[in-house]
Amino acid sequence: MRSHIRRKSLYWLLLRIVILPILLLTLVITIFSANGFADAMNEEVKQELKDLCNAILMSFNHMYEGDYHIEEQDGVVQLFKGEHLLNDDYSIIDEIKDQINVDVTVFCRDVRVATTIKDTGNQRVVSTLARDDVKQKVLEGGRAAYYSKVNIDEKEYFAYYAPLFNASGSCVGMVFVGKIYKDVEELVWQTVRPILFFSFLAMVFAGLFTVRVSRKMVDAIRKTEAFLEKLSGGDLHAEMDASVLKRSDELGEMSRYIITTQKSLQALVEQDILTGLNNRRSGEKLLLEVQKEFVKAKSPYCVVIGDIDYFKYVNDTYGHECGDVVLKEVSACLKGHMQGKGFAARWGGEEFLLVYTRCRLPRGLQFLEGLMEDIRNMSVSYQEEKDIHITMTFGIVEGSGDKINHIIKEADTRLYFGKDSGRNQIVH
Repeated sequence: MRSHIRRKSLYWLLLRIVILPILLLTLVITIFSANGFADAMNEEVKQELKDLCNAILMSFNHMYEGDYHIEEQDGVVQLFKGEHLLNDDYSIIDEIKDQINVDVTVFCRDVRVATTIKDTGNQRVVSTLARDDVKQKVLEGGRAAYYSKVNIDEKEYFAYYAPLFNASGSCVGMVFVGKIYKDVEELVWQTVRPILFFSFLAMVFAGLFTVRVSRKMVDAIRKTEAFLEKLSGGDLHAEMDASVLKRSDELGEMSRYIITTQKSLQALVEQDILTGLNNRRSGEKLLLEVQKEFVKAKSPYCVVIGDIDYFKYVNDTYGHECGDVVLKEVSACLKGHMQGKGFAARWGGEEFLLVYTRCRLPRGLQFLEGLMEDIRNMSVSYQEEKDIHITMTFGIVEGSGDKINHIIKEADTRLYFGKDSGRNQIVH
């Protein structure tokens, strides 16, 4: 009996001396780890929202030329970027909402003129006003503001507001980016709950486990932060660390969402929306890189400007929707043709830029003749009853170290000589 009492006393003594302190230490470590993760997540959300806000402003600058300004028509306040009306423009903000589930709002002064936030009736909450403290800090103070919890239409958000300045330095509006508070809170708890479970299941190893997990988590956050810093600086071709992308937790999921956003921004900035080809800005940039390679290593190249013949006739006869179909079909043909030879870009309207790399003029002419034959053999179907046959005229020059605009102008001159002398030909 004594022996049993002695064993029982030893059991409780060990429990008090070893198990209970380890349990208490585990609880303390877990609590501090949870709080640290919540703080880190809060900072990460702040940085993410800030970078997304900067990316949106950068997209506006790339897509719409000109200055921000306000006009009032029939008592309605309208916000413009150059000649483009931002009121009710959801092309960018809805894509961001769909890709990464972040709400975006554009303000004209303190009035919402475009937003992804919807009320219980699934209506966008436009024409509503920003809070007074936001108005004072952002609009009047001209400073960006971050709120870890802000209530908008009965929803709580992590919110970041950035002012919109015109060329004179006046603040004419704001851009808001926000994550629903409950979603981020759930991310925190999804991470904390497994830590609590395994901490109680294996108390002796809980401390080491927490330190190990925390170290990897902080490392992933830092790598993600470094990537976002490059992205916010305008480097749309920055690469996320592979170890972060391989993670199967919320940080890995967040990094993959960010990569999706990066690709969407690349498409917005570098691709022509209708045809999927490089846009003019991207084409000029790629051509400049090809020319630099020519200057550095004497790698020859050819520059081609092509134009669809009688495209106005197609639009006037069959309508602009048919014209868009023709542009897409021709662009697909150009893109397939340029595989392994260089690149193609939509230069404007029905004009295209082709650049053959590592290619002199005779070889470029050979390529171009094959392309012309493919285009002549094309049959564009529209509304299942019309077969439209297309021809193109091209001007081609061999590249040099001269200014890019001079090279393009020379190719353009040859193109228009071909247009004026019968079309459906190559002028070199």
